[in-house]
Amino acid sequence: MPAELALTMPDIEEMISSTLLAEMNYSQKLEFCQGQSLPGGFIPGDEIFDEPQEILERIARQFDLESPLPAGISLTGLAALIFSETGGKPQHLTFFTSGSTGKPVAAKSTFADLEQEIHSLAMLFADRKQIISYVPRHHIYGFLFSILLPKALEIKAEFWPSLPGAEQIQKMRSGDLVIAFPLLWKKLEKLHCDFQENVYGVTSTGPCPAETITSLCALGLARMTEVYGSSETGGVGYRHNPADLYTLLAHWERTGISSIKRTAADGSKQLHTLQDNLEWQGATNFRPLKRSDKAVQVGGINVYPARVEEVLKKHPAVNSCSVRLMRPEEGERLKAFVVPALKMENAALEKELRNLVIDKLSRFERPGKYDFGPSLPLSDMGKLRDW
Repeated sequence: MPAELALTMPDIEEMISSTLLAEMNYSQKLEFCQGQSLPGGFIPGDEIFDEPQEILERIARQFDLESPLPAGISLTGLAALIFSETGGKPQHLTFFTSGSTGKPVAAKSTFADLEQEIHSLAMLFADRKQIISYVPRHHIYGFLFSILLPKALEIKAEFWPSLPGAEQIQKMRSGDLVIAFPLLWKKLEKLHCDFQENVYGVTSTGPCPAETITSLCALGLARMTEVYGSSETGGVGYRHNPADLYTLLAHWERTGISSIKRTAADGSKQLHTLQDNLEWQGATNFRPLKRSDKAVQVGGINVYPARVEEVLKKHPAVNSCSVRLMRPEEGERLKAFVVPALKMENAALEKELRNLVIDKLSRFERPGKYDFGPSLPLSDMGKLRDW
């Protein structure tokens, strides 16, 4: 039986620090950060955050506390309160999606299931000597791989800034396991620096282009492990080569094209429907296909943002775009964010796009608002975020 894992006060402090840093702008991070964390004496107050109490409530919810955390307490004090309430083993941990469709959605996991998952994943990295993490610790991916995995492997973890330079690659050592996400791996690839021998990588949160992985391996990365999953499910499957199929982790089983069932740590069965359709080979190997189209309602009618995106992308002046439903305070229609491919006034391009969709889309599908920018709005994890 694998050893039981528990959070220490420094672990909890790192998770709180990561949550607070995600709410800061760049200049605030420069002012308050020590290394990649906030100091233990840091107090989250009104002079720094617009709604500090809301952040404290979210932190309390993450650790499954019954009562809210008090204001005016230092980072170390907050960690001590949470540790005293949970003993380092909260019954549940709640993680939040990146909020690409508006307000972030909470996904609750039992601590026992998170332990089960990391022990299953740890077998893939049994020979690693150190973890280097570029991933925020308050997200499920960062929590699993930079908080729990080091405990399961009994090795240390270092947190590095997600602004990579050549000197970072040169600092990596044989036996390192580098935890990052597709956007960060692309940045590392563009440095064109050789890796030390026997350095492994892990990527998750979204598809990492096969050409990026191939290029990184040509630069000396010994192995890249892709982990497929979501905030709702945690890790589902893995592969070590982009040409291979994913392999289900042992606690999952296939039940349909896009549905799987988990045998939880307590023996219960949990059915999940994934956001992708899967191509299966046998009972345990799969390849994600096109993301399942999710309908939203506009005027009581089901519409598909993905279809609207495809229509907008057909315009020669559109490089990429994202479409989502407005939040209630914004209105009741779709809105689009467009990255232009050509030098063109935004107002002129918007006029052309509005004319384009008149013939291609129903009135319920046509975006009510257009925003423009040089790139799609992404979170620190490289995932599409709200705008």
